[in-house]
Amino acid sequence: MSLAEIKEQVAVLSAKDRFQLAAFLAELDEKGEAEFRAEVDKRMKAMDAGRKVTAEELEARHQQLRSQGR
Repeated sequence: MSLAEIKEQVAVLSAKDRFQLAAFLAELDEKGEAEFRAEVDKRMKAMDAGRKVTAEELEARHQQLRSQGR
């Protein structure tokens, strides 16, 4: 289903249903934000524990991935 189709369907919903849909979408955003923050926190703790690379190492890894077509 395309975004345009979803918009058409939402346009005919009642105000109550649109409100419930908006609340559902906000809940999804909050859940995604919480998961994102947890992943960033995990990565920051790993970096603080010494899992770091230099800019040169990062560039080398990037170049390796590009040469592999990723």
